[in-house]
Amino acid sequence: MPASEIQTAWAQRLQRELAQNVLPWWQASIFDAEGRVLGGRANDGAVLDAPRTAVLGTRLLWTFTTAQRRLGRNPALDLAAERALAWVRGTLTDPVHGGVFWSVDGDGQPVADHKQTYAQAFAIYALMAQHAADCAAQGLPLAAVTPAAQDALRLFDLLDTHARDGQAGGYMEACTRDWQPLPDATLSADEPPAARSMNTLLHVLEAFTELLRCHRQPLVATRLRELVEIFLDRLWLPGQRCFGLFFSIDWRPMTTQVSWGHDIEAAWLLRRACEVLADDDLSRRVDALVPQVADAVLQGGVADDGSVLGAGLFDGRVTDARRHWWCQAEAMVGFWDAWQLTGDPRFQRAAWRVWQHIDKHHVDPVGGDWLKTLDEQLHPVDSIPRAGPWECPYHHVRACVEMMERLAHA
Repeated sequence: MPASEIQTAWAQRLQRELAQNVLPWWQASIFDAEGRVLGGRANDGAVLDAPRTAVLGTRLLWTFTTAQRRLGRNPALDLAAERALAWVRGTLTDPVHGGVFWSVDGDGQPVADHKQTYAQAFAIYALMAQHAADCAAQGLPLAAVTPAAQDALRLFDLLDTHARDGQAGGYMEACTRDWQPLPDATLSADEPPAARSMNTLLHVLEAFTELLRCHRQPLVATRLRELVEIFLDRLWLPGQRCFGLFFSIDWRPMTTQVSWGHDIEAAWLLRRACEVLADDDLSRRVDALVPQVADAVLQGGVADDGSVLGAGLFDGRVTDARRHWWCQAEAMVGFWDAWQLTGDPRFQRAAWRVWQHIDKHHVDPVGGDWLKTLDEQLHPVDSIPRAGPWECPYHHVRACVEMMERLAHA
């Protein structure tokens, strides 16, 4: 088929995947009868009684409100968005000190009440999606001040006041419930104690990008610009052709790990940040870096079948050959974005091959949604749930929405 027909068919397939497989599963499967968020579901559909993380709750809100705006509203989607907003605003939000708890139990009582910077960033991101949906529904400009935007701006102020490192730059990983520094905090037991992580800074950058898109406050622009510069000057390791993952307080890399999924995700999110900042000089620097990132991921982190591997080391060794759904989702967008920037057909082909892998191996048309992790033989890893503390719809819903828009204008 001509390229235009392939792209049209691809976009239509992505829309069907969202509307008929992914969103219906999450709408029907992640809430209990009272509308509370469940701890998760195993691959066989069994309910998991795990802590309800802010990661899951905020990403649900982002997903449903984004779907309302991009795909059109319907009663089931509206109910899911309403439940997710109530969970974020009423259950996850600390009524005393502000910010969102890291996790709560099924009754909404805090399990871990500290203020992880990563979680606050996703709350901002989700609330700005709610704000955009509210503006679209009410015919308001994005610069309007909605309750969701007010909540997001309050979270920005809390992060900037308590979690920002005014001397060395960047943001600390976490604070206590009352916003005192919490050293050696980590996102999971698999991570080393570190003063800063690329993953946290990436999602703060992502959140500030959407906040600035709607509310062009000078301080938000300043902080977003600082973050882009940190990625360019501190996190990118040119000798290793990757972003470092964990850093000391004085920005020394603490590990030799490479995460190809994070690298390709950072590449397109940095471009998005510069687009919103409208900073030509910074855009030129980022545009020079993006092809290097995409090429490094393509050369070192992509399997023979076009799928993206989990992780490796600076010396090129693969340490995690599993295929994680979120790496595939981000690579599809990141490679396509690199092709849109450079015209290099290798990147266009890489995006298409990732989608072919996703459609063949991750999409589950019978059980619903996507299988989250596959082993080296591309069999589902049953210990990784369909929905859980980290297993959320955000990565693949966003990838589908992004690609639908980009394919329509390619």
